[in-house]
Amino acid sequence: MGRKEYIMGLKRGRLIFLLVIFNLILILLLFRLVELQIFGGKSLAIKAQESRFRLISGEDYPRGQILDRNGISLTDSGIRPALIIFPYMIKEKDEFSSLISKILGVSKDLLKDSLNKKKYLIIPNLSNEQIKKIKNLNLEGTLIISFKTRYGPNSLSRHLVGHINSIDLETWKTIQNKTFFKKEYNINDFIGVKGIEVLYEKYLRLEDPLFYWIVTVDARERIIPGLSFKRIAGYQKAGRPSVVTTLDFQIQKKVEEIMDQMVPHGAVVVMDVLNGDIIALASRPNYDQNNLAECLEVRKKPDNDPFINRAFEHYYPGSIFKVLIAAAAIEEKIVNPEDIFSCSGEYVLNPQLKIGCWKNEGHGEITFKEGFAQSCNSVFVDTALHLGRKKILEYAEKFNLVYDGALIGYPRSRFKSVDISPYGEGKMANAALGQEGVRLSPVQVAGMISVIANGGHLVVPRIVKEIKDYSGRAIISYDTEKPKRVISEKTCRIIQEMMVKTTTEGTGKKAWIPKYGSAGKTGSAETGLSIDKPKYYNWFAGYFPIEKPRFAVVVMVEGGVSGGETAAPVFREIASFLAEY
Repeated sequence: MGRKEYIMGLKRGRLIFLLVIFNLILILLLFRLVELQIFGGKSLAIKAQESRFRLISGEDYPRGQILDRNGISLTDSGIRPALIIFPYMIKEKDEFSSLISKILGVSKDLLKDSLNKKKYLIIPNLSNEQIKKIKNLNLEGTLIISFKTRYGPNSLSRHLVGHINSIDLETWKTIQNKTFFKKEYNINDFIGVKGIEVLYEKYLRLEDPLFYWIVTVDARERIIPGLSFKRIAGYQKAGRPSVVTTLDFQIQKKVEEIMDQMVPHGAVVVMDVLNGDIIALASRPNYDQNNLAECLEVRKKPDNDPFINRAFEHYYPGSIFKVLIAAAAIEEKIVNPEDIFSCSGEYVLNPQLKIGCWKNEGHGEITFKEGFAQSCNSVFVDTALHLGRKKILEYAEKFNLVYDGALIGYPRSRFKSVDISPYGEGKMANAALGQEGVRLSPVQVAGMISVIANGGHLVVPRIVKEIKDYSGRAIISYDTEKPKRVISEKTCRIIQEMMVKTTTEGTGKKAWIPKYGSAGKTGSAETGLSIDKPKYYNWFAGYFPIEKPRFAVVVMVEGGVSGGETAAPVFREIASFLAEY
């Protein structure tokens, strides 16, 4: 090959190489163009709008759903009318705050404070009547828009669901020091701080809202009058992840309606005695997840903290604990139902220590089963002393009562619920009556009642069923644990008969349900003082129907007269609804 041909070949090779490189670059550019136009178009459109307009999120907290067992939202999340306020356009903030606060039923001072701090303020979930009144005022700097709220006016089980709030300094330090839930946060973000919202934050938090509002602003980011809002879709996946609970929306709703009428302070738990699923769980006083500032003011009042989930708090159970004492004593053959006891109105441990019975004149000669139905203290102090501290603790452990924390899908600290002092018979006597050394949550009591109702099997309470991804596929499932026998069926039948006697002849007659029947135990415990007055916790814990029991219902009321007078009627209302439902 000549030199000329060699040079020509070399040039041809370089040309081909350059053409290949050019074509590859062109192909890459085309791929990038397709990606930007098709897959990233919506995101880029939003960014482009940001440079020219002010984007306002059309959703307060972009998050996944919290659902009942049938897929119904517990947060009542939805798109509703909202009032957006632009403070810089309001000349007389004091007068404005006075007018708006009366219409919306919010604090004038808190509203005025927000107007002085924020560029714009959104007040969601307006009623038709409120919209009409606001429009009639024709106030400058206000506009009615559609807005997706996390918490609607009919949200349920607020203490279990929890709420969202701004990131405090301590949480921010935690986020900065380590990978927090594998999510990206900034100091102005909101985060779950209570209940399911915080426990499942890493699954619930989303980056983008459902939609945005675009508003034209001037160089100082002030709205240009006369230019209307425009709504555009957010950049997000089609579905949303969800936390599916064991609650039943309709039952939960009815329980809360009954509590609003009958239980100003207290808790209710409804549990399936066969598998431990919590069907309803509610606490009072309630709180507004959209108005935390006012709730913080309310909590300053003694014994009125609305953020406490009383279904999980620990209280002296009073005579409710006699269910465990009776079960242990009969299982260990310490007593028989027909054994005779004597009650003079007090049990004398020694001349300096006497334990009184609620019936001052005493019950006289009384059988063990009658003593259970009448909640006689003397009968159960005597029984507990014969049973002994070791056996009481052994059965408390069998019933999952020694340590609180066993709750499927809802991690809790291991609080020592039963801690009876080994020193002195007086400690044993008080523990037998559900006082000193015994503090149970309503959820724990529901578990104890379920053991009796289902024939002797321990069922671990469950409150979360599963976590679902965007497509609705379960990525985490919380299965119920297999029931474990802890006492004999024979013992359970005896306790069941005594619990029925309580509702037919004893202290719990106001819990009886015609046609279906019910069984249970009353309890009242005094603990400390509340504003210089004795403070009482009144209980009724039972199950129904009598034949083939299905539900355990526990009612705890702070205040009132007694378990039989205050809590038993609440049980009856709830159980009657369940029976028909």
